[in-house]
Amino acid sequence: MKKSTFIAIVLTVFTMNVTIAQSNVAQNLDYAMQSSENIQEEVFSVNNAMNQLSKEIVILGNPNATLFESRINDYTNQIVNLSHEIIDYVALASNETTISFSTLEIEKAAKKLVYLNKEITILKTTILNAIENNNNQEALQYVSQLRRIVNCQNDKSVIIIEIIEGLKKSVKPYKVCIQAIDSNGNATVYSAGFYCYNTATGEYIYPDSQDGSCFLALNPGNYTFDSYDDYFCGTSSSNVTLSRNLENVDGVIVVNLTVWCE
Repeated sequence: MKKSTFIAIVLTVFTMNVTIAQSNVAQNLDYAMQSSENIQEEVFSVNNAMNQLSKEIVILGNPNATLFESRINDYTNQIVNLSHEIIDYVALASNETTISFSTLEIEKAAKKLVYLNKEITILKTTILNAIENNNNQEALQYVSQLRRIVNCQNDKSVIIIEIIEGLKKSVKPYKVCIQAIDSNGNATVYSAGFYCYNTATGEYIYPDSQDGSCFLALNPGNYTFDSYDDYFCGTSSSNVTLSRNLENVDGVIVVNLTVWCE
């Protein structure tokens, strides 16, 4: 096997491993986001339960305390389960990613969700006691307080979703393609080969696309893109700090290197 063929195989396998790993990371972050969205659905459902209880108090004068207690208990159990799912999925993503990130803010928000359950349980008991003692107006006042706590949990889920959306962008590898251009800025061909250099790690990285011009899974960072000299020709180099703002509509960063010949 030729050395160049062996190197190409190694680079392809490496790129595939990075791509698969980051794909798993994105999937686990998606799962965590889905759990956060499920919390919002639970909030909507329990708000309906509070509306129903308020209607029964004000209009019917005969609130179904047993049904209300059951729905609140179901809700708090779901909040615990979904909060744990969020923490677990984000932890899995953090363990698998090649681009490190902190899980602390998400863990903090998820734990706050569970902590708020304590206040919900206290208010639930207070509401039930008020209903049992026929203090319906007092029960309505506590329902209003309960609604504020539940909506606070909804706000926490929104924060978690926003953090996850940011993480998904930060862990997505960059695709960078080199375009050889002439002195007039027109696309041309240069066949001596390209490479890039990570200025922070000192690592040299080589294209892994079939045509030898694209890097399919670069981590965030600053890179110098360059080419090998070809007898009496070469190209300029370009130093680029990878950013989503540099991506075109296809999600690719195009780096232009100008060809020169003596």
